[in-house]
Amino acid sequence: MRPEETPTPEELWEAVRPRPMLVIRANDTVIYAHPEDNPSARAFLEKLSAEALVLELRDCGGFEKSGPLPWEMPRNDREITAGPGDLILFQGNTLALYYGENTRSLTRLARNFKFTGEELLEILGDGDVTVEISVEWSE
Repeated sequence: MRPEETPTPEELWEAVRPRPMLVIRANDTVIYAHPEDNPSARAFLEKLSAEALVLELRDCGGFEKSGPLPWEMPRNDREITAGPGDLILFQGNTLALYYGENTRSLTRLARNFKFTGEELLEILGDGDVTVEISVEWSE
C-alpha cells in the first residue's frame, strides 16, 4: 500500500463507528433506509432514538405516500428530484415516502436503494398505509 492510501486515524475511527439505519415497517415488509448527512436527518434520528414513530400515510400525487409528523422538524430544502425509496421532509412537518419521482425544493432524510418504485407501490398498497419508523444501529 502506498503512503497516500494509508487511512488516517480519523478515517479508521469513522469507518468502525456504529451507523444508524432507518427501519420502515409497512404491511409486513421491512424497508431499510440509509440516513442522509444533514441536520434534518440527524434531528429525525434523534427523535426516533426515543421511540418508534407510527404514521398513517395517504397517497399524494401518484408518486408518494405522505402524512403529518407529530412535531416540527428543521428544514434543509434543496431543489432535488426525489425518487423511489426516498424518505422526504416536506415543509418541516410532513413525511413522504416516494415510490415515483417529483422535482421541487425538499429535504431528503433517507434513501432506500433496494426496492424499485413498482415494488414499493406493491408494498405500500393502493390506499392509506400505516408505517412504523424506527432506528437501528449497526457497525
